[in-house]
Amino acid sequence: MPVPTRSVRPTDVCEGVTRLPRRVARGVSYVHNYQDAGARGYGSEAGLRSLAELSELGVTSVSVMPFGFMSSVRDERVRLVGKMRAGETDARVEKTVARARERGMRVLLKPHVWIRGGAYRGKIDPGDDGAWARWFDSYERFLMHYAELGERTGAEVLSIGVELGSATRRDPDRFRAMIAKVRKRYRGRLVYSANWDEARDVTFWDALDYVGVQFFAPLADHPGAAESALLARAREHMAALEELALRVKRPVLFTEVGYKSVEGTAVSPHLWPERLKGDEQVSNAAQLEAYRAFLRSLQGREWVAGLYVWKWFSDVETREEGPDGFSPRGKPALDVLRCAFGGT
Repeated sequence: MPVPTRSVRPTDVCEGVTRLPRRVARGVSYVHNYQDAGARGYGSEAGLRSLAELSELGVTSVSVMPFGFMSSVRDERVRLVGKMRAGETDARVEKTVARARERGMRVLLKPHVWIRGGAYRGKIDPGDDGAWARWFDSYERFLMHYAELGERTGAEVLSIGVELGSATRRDPDRFRAMIAKVRKRYRGRLVYSANWDEARDVTFWDALDYVGVQFFAPLADHPGAAESALLARAREHMAALEELALRVKRPVLFTEVGYKSVEGTAVSPHLWPERLKGDEQVSNAAQLEAYRAFLRSLQGREWVAGLYVWKWFSDVETREEGPDGFSPRGKPALDVLRCAFGGT
């Protein structure tokens, strides 16, 4: 992997970024490590050290993310992680929620669906009406499992879905019915984590407490765009989200926002490092500039309830991501987050 092409002067890192208001959740997506059969994942000693680092950063909330699994976008069933040795077992999730809350952090419990090969969950399509009905029944069992776990552990917020665009369009009334059932078993607040370009089309925001947005919207059309251009594009996105928030009368939680450490990261923020073309230059400066533009675009937005940076591993020495990855740990972007979060 090539070395970074641009450096960042320390005095420039926090330029234009102010500390987020206390009412805003300063969050991080806290990711379980599957390496070594999960030995350094949720609930481990390594995980405790990782949470300590987040506390020093000024993080006030973490999203804890257990996964359910599908074999393909055509699968009619979502499978719980169960006792899968390496995975986010209930015991690991419960211990992690408890440890985060002991450190004074709030918890967003955010169960995801993972499809074999990394297929996009927003394109789930099991087939005809009967197949969809079976999928929804399976997904409801998955969701209710975590609603009960969230109630049991005291997690403050529960996400009822993540980037399920094809399903939310297919049967929004079924989502309303599931939300009503969750309310009977879980007393915390509810959010749905919509992909950034799905959020405006969701019709059941009124049944939830927050508008959730997975914010991987492009901030540039080409690599090397000036930071002023990134900020202008970010402000355009914020204007559209403000209109949505006012229309549905719900505050916005950015349930994920993240940028890789590569040139042009602002062009396609959603792409995983392994899906890049392979010739992108590692650039900590590009990651920093994208984060700084996003954070500056939040200033004065009273409708913003919080944000969750993608991502931070339970193992601070993880081998699951290289220098071109999303994690800001050990990079200049961490300093701009520290400025916004008020960390030490």
